[in-house]
Amino acid sequence: MIQSAGLLEAGTLDPTFADGGVQRLCFPEISGNAATAVLALPDKKLMVAILLSGFHAPVAMTRLHEDGTLDTEFGGKGAGYVEVALDEAYVDLVFGLSGLNDGRWMLLGQYQANESSDGGLFLVRQHRDGQLDESFGERGIRLISYLDMGRHEHVGVRVEVVARDDKAPTTKASRSASYPRPSAVQQPDGKIVLIAQVSHLGDGSKMKGIVLRLNSDGSTDTTFNGTGFAIVELEGLTYDWNSAHGVAVQSDGKVLVSGMYTRLATNFAGGYVTRFDATGHVDTRFNGGTVTVRQSDFADLSALWVRETDGRIVAVGRAIREGASNGLIIVLTVDGFFDFNFNQGQPLFSQLVPQGMFWEHCRGQEDGSLLVAGATGRGFVTEELTVITARYRSDGSLDPAFNGSGFTVFDEGEEYEDIQDMTVMVDGRIVICGFAWKAADPLPHVDGGWLIRYLT
Repeated sequence: MIQSAGLLEAGTLDPTFADGGVQRLCFPEISGNAATAVLALPDKKLMVAILLSGFHAPVAMTRLHEDGTLDTEFGGKGAGYVEVALDEAYVDLVFGLSGLNDGRWMLLGQYQANESSDGGLFLVRQHRDGQLDESFGERGIRLISYLDMGRHEHVGVRVEVVARDDKAPTTKASRSASYPRPSAVQQPDGKIVLIAQVSHLGDGSKMKGIVLRLNSDGSTDTTFNGTGFAIVELEGLTYDWNSAHGVAVQSDGKVLVSGMYTRLATNFAGGYVTRFDATGHVDTRFNGGTVTVRQSDFADLSALWVRETDGRIVAVGRAIREGASNGLIIVLTVDGFFDFNFNQGQPLFSQLVPQGMFWEHCRGQEDGSLLVAGATGRGFVTEELTVITARYRSDGSLDPAFNGSGFTVFDEGEEYEDIQDMTVMVDGRIVICGFAWKAADPLPHVDGGWLIRYLT
């Protein structure tokens, strides 16, 4: 239903997009419908990565017009999409899309070799018409094997594949709605920084984050720590393992990483942000090297954003306090000190809905306000799972001009909505994509995908 112009307000679904602000991915030209990543393009179009149906199927890179309809001119064959397939391997997961300085983009995901146990991360770089950029990697694709990741005594940690309607369900007792997603970002000079996890000799209790840097052509940048990678070691902390979940690059080339560290003996998990200098070494000028969040039983910082104007750092994630799942936001100055202009210099814990919640994505706006999006519940696929989006003022208070309350929940009732990605258009409108989970015996499975767009 189209809303009248007088009723339009920030935080409400955009009636000019698809069906009242919701695009359910059921294009007859495309066999799949699970939207795993979305990127706003400079011309207000959207690039969407869709998992195609079928065993070991490729990924469809799809372009949509501003109104959510399929742009059939993309790809040059009238279909509106370009397939991304890997030689002698197949796509396990898609983690995200990163926009590049010149209007191109990178697709990051996880691959599995067809004829062996090898697997790892893949990066694909495409031109604006969807064609592979053959100056990158090998004909547009760079594979980074988990078996070779880091030093010889480190083995990369695989991310579990979630079940779709064309995959057999796993035997896990409960289905997880969220998982740590490696991410990648481009530096101003064109180099690429990405993160993952490694374990020592396959011992999961010794898992640590790893930061890798590539040259703009996809080759390993050996000027970064002398090897092209750096293991995340949290200075001054006692812990059993850590994981890296968020990455951002400051204007001077310094690399920010966020995630979680754990002490098994005390069943404690804390969130952290650390910084590497441009040469790949821990930067102790960043508040001693590491900033932590410890005011909870469990904390994880899963995403980072840096404001270009002043270098202000935003990290978001989740925290468990008194048994309840909270959204977590911290704001730091450029040198790693808590910003007293935001929530009086304290971490902000939010519990906006009774079933609990957590944040997974964040972006800033020109006026200093913060857009955050995540999920409700505790991270499992149950009736509690919906998508929650909020806008906070620069001081950490909810902005009541956003949907009248500062936040909004996307819940269509019949299925469980699971957020996968968020992007912000050049005019500030918020686009979120995700999976629709269907209840089934013995476990729910992904049965579709959607995009939503909110006004700001």
